[in-house]
Amino acid sequence: MLHEILAFDKGTEELAFSIEIPADRFGQLAELMAWSEPEDAIYEYDLTPDQIRRLESMTGKAFSSPDYIFQLSCSA
Repeated sequence: MLHEILAFDKGTEELAFSIEIPADRFGQLAELMAWSEPEDAIYEYDLTPDQIRRLESMTGKAFSSPDYIFQLSCSA
């Protein structure tokens, strides 16, 4: 499973960029997202500011901005 952070431009709603979450961070990601069932990992989620801050730490990338809507996505 590949999880990515998707950033959509608030003005155009177009995808501006994406950031891949390393597969070895899956346990941390599951805890952050409070997933309780295995299938919880396959859905898309809107991200809160707190989740974004923690994901920045997890990925080692600074990406938070008020110009974007952030979602977590999964692809197989």
